[in-house]
Amino acid sequence: MTTSNNILNTTLSNQIFLSRDNIRNQIIDYIRYYLEIENVELVKSSFLSFLVDTISTLTANLLFYSSSCYKEFFLTKAQLPESIYNLAAFLGYNTREARYSTANVLFTVPFGFEDFPTTILLSDPDNPDETKRKNFKCKAGDIEFLTYYKTVITVNSNSSASVTVTEDQIKTYNIPVFIDTTSADPYFSFLLPVRQYKQDIQQFQIDSDIQTYQFITLDVPLTGKVSTMEVLIKGPGLDAGWTIYNEFQSVYLMNQTDYGYVSRTISSGRRLIFGNGLLGVQPEPGSTVQVTTNITEGLDGNVISGSITSGDRLYVSDPSGRTKILSYTITNPSPATGGEDEESIQEVRSNSIANLVALNRLVSEYDYKHAGVVIPNSPLTDNTIPVLKRSDVKCNEIQLFSILEFGTRERTDAATGETVTENIIVPTRNVLYNIPLSTTYIPRGWIITIDSIDYYTLFDINVDLINASAYYTYIMYQVEVIPVLVTSYPSPSRPDYDIACSNLLVSKVGDTAVFDLSYSSTQPDAYLCKAILSVVNSALPPIEMTNDGTLRKFTYTFSDYTDVPEGERILEFDITLDDGTPLAKYSTEIVFRKELNDFMMSNVVIDSTATTIYDIPVVEKDYYDSIVKKDFELNILQNMMTVMDFKNYRMLTDFTNLKFTNTIGNMTNMQYNPVTKPDVIDISPSVIPPSPSLGDRYIIGYNDTGEWANRYGQIAQCINEVGPVWYYFNPITDDIVYITDKGKKYIYNGNKWVLMEYNCPLNISIEVFKSSTYYDSDVALANLIKSTLLSEYSSRFGPNITLYRSEIVRTVQNVEGVSHCNLIAPESNIFFNYDLQSLTEEELLRYSPEYVYFTEDTISVKVYS
Repeated sequence: MTTSNNILNTTLSNQIFLSRDNIRNQIIDYIRYYLEIENVELVKSSFLSFLVDTISTLTANLLFYSSSCYKEFFLTKAQLPESIYNLAAFLGYNTREARYSTANVLFTVPFGFEDFPTTILLSDPDNPDETKRKNFKCKAGDIEFLTYYKTVITVNSNSSASVTVTEDQIKTYNIPVFIDTTSADPYFSFLLPVRQYKQDIQQFQIDSDIQTYQFITLDVPLTGKVSTMEVLIKGPGLDAGWTIYNEFQSVYLMNQTDYGYVSRTISSGRRLIFGNGLLGVQPEPGSTVQVTTNITEGLDGNVISGSITSGDRLYVSDPSGRTKILSYTITNPSPATGGEDEESIQEVRSNSIANLVALNRLVSEYDYKHAGVVIPNSPLTDNTIPVLKRSDVKCNEIQLFSILEFGTRERTDAATGETVTENIIVPTRNVLYNIPLSTTYIPRGWIITIDSIDYYTLFDINVDLINASAYYTYIMYQVEVIPVLVTSYPSPSRPDYDIACSNLLVSKVGDTAVFDLSYSSTQPDAYLCKAILSVVNSALPPIEMTNDGTLRKFTYTFSDYTDVPEGERILEFDITLDDGTPLAKYSTEIVFRKELNDFMMSNVVIDSTATTIYDIPVVEKDYYDSIVKKDFELNILQNMMTVMDFKNYRMLTDFTNLKFTNTIGNMTNMQYNPVTKPDVIDISPSVIPPSPSLGDRYIIGYNDTGEWANRYGQIAQCINEVGPVWYYFNPITDDIVYITDKGKKYIYNGNKWVLMEYNCPLNISIEVFKSSTYYDSDVALANLIKSTLLSEYSSRFGPNITLYRSEIVRTVQNVEGVSHCNLIAPESNIFFNYDLQSLTEEELLRYSPEYVYFTEDTISVKVYS
């Protein structure tokens, strides 16, 4: 305690106390000194004691709030969401919106109509404006999906139907219709794309007393994950129409004539900032602002196949004019994909810093780790790992390892009991492959077997023996798209001629490329119509396709698929009558083949007998054979071909080489961890070596007799060849040694030595003993343990992460109903404590990061009473 003399010699301004008890003690000292009551006890209940407690508490609170407010000025320390959003915006970073998932919904409608033609409108029945009715709603449980176009179904007879959709009142599509009149209950069916979001429409009034050059701020309360937003403003006049305002990154990017706004995330929703007349157009006083927001479930919207089972009612009028409900069924044959959550608070914090540091360029290792932030809308995940594999006079080759995600699965969160939807990781890896010197080409779909697992190559590979490199070319497997009706030409001679192209199927068959353009028509001479295929901005001349009247499709086959122009191409189809009279023009975009020299290559080593190709990206054969390949092609590979772009972000002397993180197969990278004990010759020899050399070392196995009895796991070293005489070392947990006879490193797990190699995904094997108070079934307890492990660790999954056995045991022990448990696998802690610079050139060429994770299927739980 400070004495009176110290108080006299020390000014208050030089004393800082952050503890309430210290503050209280100082107040007591000052009161005793000032009132000259040194002998009065002020810690007991009295008025002065009450006053001391009050002052010290208020002072401590003031210091706490002052220090807390100080933290809110720094992005790395701020805790309040509002502070983080504001600081991120100050750094020029706009938070990433959530993304809605998309799905294809199969409608099945029974025939049995009485009036023809019958027109059915798929639309929002609650919208009074028929011209804007486009949002037909269907559901997967409580999750809503909407159409985003006007859909018209026309039933011409009980054996004929057509479906036409119009998007943005401009683009028109003819949807393929499947008709079955041979079954007991004839029907027709068709697929429609839907998006997962709800629409939130709010209107606000701008104050009538706004000042000239005043920025206008509007707070929009929102609950849920924002996907897209539309802002319309209507002036105060009766005849005023709605004006669309576009979003800008900053008000300082708006010209005086720009109708724009800036959106900032706040804790209660969104804050919209409009111009002031100098920077952007200032809305008129008294104007009405209408904000239409699409609220999505994000990742939870990636529902599994078969989960969309209900929709809005459909109505049809009978011949007497009475309206009745139309019976139909719907489902989604494939899962919904593409849904993503908006950034969390911590992601906003880290991504805004990454965005500022990188300055839209890939230069440092930090930049490459955040490549998904630097390159907007790229397919790169948050778990990218950059590795410098070659640095020479020509360029720096930086391999950027990422994972692929396709499809979703559901699980129950152990903490909340809610259903959680998570993306499925595609089982890919990079492999080393030896080929004969005479082989310089490997086609897509080539089977490579590694550790008894078959893999497919995803791209064509061309080996350049002169430059010792392998280059990749994407060749489409199969893609199905719906072409857009660009223009229709009513024929003067036959103005009502009915023909509509519904979908384009492009396939690689052997060395050929097949283009099939399906059509529907009620005309008896439709088989005489012609279709001319043109590839825009290419040297390829227009091509007349063959009309297959039986299968109702125009078809053309390129005898050599390399004749199809390379890169992203616009295809146009001109449909004409037999005499050349134009009927319609359709258009679509695809990538059939594309050289990947801008972002993918492999190193090649050539010797006298063979060529070795490193880091070939492959996908597991069993997985690829089980999925819908057209969906994988469209959502993964086609997206990669059209979006991936490094050249505008990397340095001129760098080559960014995209590869896939190993997500399947044998995990061997722990073998790069440095040893902690000198090498040993062998582990668990059957007999004690009778004539060892001085310094020979062995790991002792189970021995019941002899000098090594009861020394299991110890390291024996020969210190005298005569006898011989052995000295014994006791290992500690996570000791690593290299065993020369095995050519592998082993690790000590505290009980035994185990090989430092595991499967990917990781196998978790647990023996659990139930507590006496648990009365539910063994299956329920096992499922609860699996759910708890996934809930606890899924956010930590990633390349080269650390996973301790003690953490897994502690997590299982905390599950209600578990008395104690025994962790069987993994047999050791998993960690990667090595420096890539310490690897040899060969080891670095072979190196690929390994994604450490497990799934519900790889967790094994045995329950004992």
